[in-house]
Amino acid sequence: MATKFLSPGEIAHNRSVVLATYRHLLRATGIAFRGDNDTLVASRKLAHESFAKNRRLELGGVEAGQGIEHAQGVAQILRENVVQGKNTGGDNYKLNIHEHTQRLDNETAKQFKGKTKTFKEIKDASF
Repeated sequence: MATKFLSPGEIAHNRSVVLATYRHLLRATGIAFRGDNDTLVASRKLAHESFAKNRRLELGGVEAGQGIEHAQGVAQILRENVVQGKNTGGDNYKLNIHEHTQRLDNETAKQFKGKTKTFKEIKDASF
């Protein structure tokens, strides 16, 4: 998104980028949690509360820029990496894989099995 072209200070200073990031995050929650109204409402409430809490940060400040970058990263992870499933009986689940879901081959997926990653590691990873 905008982080490739603007510095964190420029991002935080640009109101239109902040609003676009907020809308982008809300769209990502809609994609990730389609059909699960309780989770969708809770995720949008959390996004609203987070943006409202940071509303008073200094324009052009480092914290504001980091907040926008974080929100953009969360939106990307929600859109590409979060897949919901419904139990269809026993140990079987029907996964809601959509057009935005990142697909990896089995060998790549096996590298990550059982490993815990930080948000920064996931965001910085290139597959």
